[in-house]
Amino acid sequence: MTKRMILIVDDEPTQRKVIGKFIDGLGHNSIDMSSGMEVVDFFMNKKTLKGVSCNEIDVMLLDLSMPDLDGLEVLKQIAPIKGDLQVIVLTANQDVNLAITAINYGAIDYIVKGEKDIIARITASINNAIEKKNLKYQVSHLARKGKDQVAFSDIIGQSEIMMNMVRLAKKVTNSNISILIEGSNGAGKEILARAIHGSSSRSGKPFITVECDLLKANTVEEELFGVEGQVVNGPKNIGKVGEANMGTIFFEKIDALKIDVQVKILRFMQEGEYTPVGAKIPVRSNARVIASTTRDLNKLVSLKKFREDLYYRIATFPIKVPDLKERGEDDIRLLSENFCRDFSINENKKIKAINQDALYLLYNYDWEDNVRQLKNSVFRAVVLCDGDVLKPEHFPQLLNKENNSMTKAKSAIKKNSDVNSELIDIFDDEGQCKTIDLIEEEIIRRLVDIYNGNLSEVAKQLDIGRSTIYRKLKIINE
Repeated sequence: MTKRMILIVDDEPTQRKVIGKFIDGLGHNSIDMSSGMEVVDFFMNKKTLKGVSCNEIDVMLLDLSMPDLDGLEVLKQIAPIKGDLQVIVLTANQDVNLAITAINYGAIDYIVKGEKDIIARITASINNAIEKKNLKYQVSHLARKGKDQVAFSDIIGQSEIMMNMVRLAKKVTNSNISILIEGSNGAGKEILARAIHGSSSRSGKPFITVECDLLKANTVEEELFGVEGQVVNGPKNIGKVGEANMGTIFFEKIDALKIDVQVKILRFMQEGEYTPVGAKIPVRSNARVIASTTRDLNKLVSLKKFREDLYYRIATFPIKVPDLKERGEDDIRLLSENFCRDFSINENKKIKAINQDALYLLYNYDWEDNVRQLKNSVFRAVVLCDGDVLKPEHFPQLLNKENNSMTKAKSAIKKNSDVNSELIDIFDDEGQCKTIDLIEEEIIRRLVDIYNGNLSEVAKQLDIGRSTIYRKLKIINE
């Protein structure tokens, strides 16, 4: 389940505390406010509270009866800027007209505090609000994608390294400066390029991808720059650069271009024009250039495999997309849960969550192909799953690799004739007895090292739950 941020607005401290604990129990996060004026100021002036910005609020539970500014007035004032914020109003008043007014002002549900099974009612309302927000996002995402309008909000991740990457990219959305996106295979370079394009003034104009490693040597110039005149029995071939006019051209794996083609790309970037095959007069194209690479272009320049002048032209503004492992567990969880939800809908499955053991497996796997590999793994798991929860057995290819690592670790231990090297000393260097916590830490660290980070095997050897190992490791590392 993806954790959501829920804002509780009520002038009664006890009510805020009770609802807050209830929301925590549902597995979501919450912040609270005590007045309507505070809510209006928060949203209208785009403020943050306890590190949470107004844009991060998914659902608001709003009490209608507040002394300074009532809930209806709050709804009325924030209506123009609330976006896809889902608002559930709470009140002790059973007036139907009041409920209708609240709905007209943008609330999605109206709950009377004194009604029976209030907890079940609030739970259902929150779940419905989250589902509605998810559906709205998916429809919006598909509509934007169809129009080449992918936005930064489509980039899933909340790790600091990803937030820094997005902040850097946002600085150049409306510039014409060329951008070089660096990163490993499958890390998400293309979606970043599309988000830059979709958030710029060129949004809605063509976004043309050139897979440089797939260009054929005998037709590369025709594909990039087109052919003069009309092609027999076919449409006019204006080439990729011509198609990208007024939009963006994305050279994926630009390091794969041959030197002679690099010369022509450089000329286009410098002059804003190119010459179609068979033409005598150059043609202009106002296309922004974004390129990506998985290799060190600077090193290729030193090896004379990439032109130095083109390198400096495209690398004016470099952006690095981090590997999945660098992004950490929170991003892996968010990505996995989003993929699971999307694939469940597409495959007509009713999968609601990924259990903790499966998440531990995903956290500790070595994702060589990064986000792309994670996405494919979750897709396979969704297809295999007949229940409503993804478990480790739905990721057989990951388990097989983990088991192979475990077998190698056991073999290494068996070959080690120095048994004493695996013993833990209960005394420190000064002859003092170590604490239980310190001894426990050394045992866990030793086993994690022996079993190559396989937490399932460490938990098995110690006869404790994997979640316990995970929790203790977290405490050790803090």
